[in-house]
Amino acid sequence: MTGLEFVAAAGLSGGIAGLTGWPLRALARLRLDAGAPPPSPDLPPFAGLYPSAFKSHLDQGAFGEALTVMMMAAEGWRPVNGKPGPGPQGIDGIFFRRETGAWRAVLIETKTNTSPYKPAAMSDEKVLGDLDALYLTAGDARLGEVYAAISSALQSGDSCVEKQLWRHQLEAGRTLMDPLGPNGQVLPGRSFRPVKTEMEALMAAVGELDRTGVILARPSS
Repeated sequence: MTGLEFVAAAGLSGGIAGLTGWPLRALARLRLDAGAPPPSPDLPPFAGLYPSAFKSHLDQGAFGEALTVMMMAAEGWRPVNGKPGPGPQGIDGIFFRRETGAWRAVLIETKTNTSPYKPAAMSDEKVLGDLDALYLTAGDARLGEVYAAISSALQSGDSCVEKQLWRHQLEAGRTLMDPLGPNGQVLPGRSFRPVKTEMEALMAAVGELDRTGVILARPSS
């Protein structure tokens, strides 16, 4: 290629690039000239999460329990192991928080979408048995003291320990929260929280961890 040909080719390439970028630059100049801030782009609306997103209903349930942990941790609650063995049996979530001159604990049974709830799973009798097993298998004296304190407070009816049922409605992007009584029965006083952002964030995190598709169902390409 001669020097003249090179110059011509470079000029042509620059002209094409300039024409391609011209509309965006012109639009940007118009916005600046008008003195108005650029318009805020909108993300697509929350599409909801469905059972088909997970490999199994157990994975969906584990997602719900992880969501509960994330929500409670964001409010300063420390998660404490509630499963005395390697399996899923035990208390879905134990959360502990020190406050001025006192402490509080919340024991949460998590249900996701339409998973059925059996009150016996959160009766005082059953929960106290779980706490005994956790105390015996704690492996750390300080953690054992936490289980013992929660057990004692629950037996005495102290208000520093609460039991709750959380139901994550993945399609709607919200969580229903019900207080529970001594027999695990649902009591009046339901509240709910919109958690679309939290669900999207956790789904993104799980997607990053689940690169091999063990938990999440992957759409066929």
